[in-house]
Amino acid sequence: MQILNYTLSAYIPFDEESIEKFLFVCEDVINNMTTDEKTIFKLKSATHELLINSLEHGYKKSAGQVRFCMSKMDNTIQLEMSDEGIGFDTSMPIPQEPNIDPDTLNGRGWGLLIIKKLCDSMQISPNVPKGTKVTVLIS
Repeated sequence: MQILNYTLSAYIPFDEESIEKFLFVCEDVINNMTTDEKTIFKLKSATHELLINSLEHGYKKSAGQVRFCMSKMDNTIQLEMSDEGIGFDTSMPIPQEPNIDPDTLNGRGWGLLIIKKLCDSMQISPNVPKGTKVTVLIS
């Protein structure tokens, strides 16, 4: 079996067990969408970073609604993670390589930098009516 489209919406408490359960379901979907090890690594890493960003920044380390969507068309996989949290501060620049100064990140921005490095493209947009939606493509 190969999954071509999948959507999971869940209310996730900010605790290790709940986060691990959600990631386990997402990883199972990823494993059934592709067999390419590099792509699996990229998708799992991006999913983890996006989920943690949603809960830590969107919901200020509390529980919240998160939506995980993946679709595959030909050799491209689209991953979308959205939340209904406070929204992404668009005034915060996303770190750009090679101009990274670790001292200026102050613990913020590393997740987005990792995702940007792993994926072919990344788009951050508002999630209507509120929150943030991040869409990445991996070919």
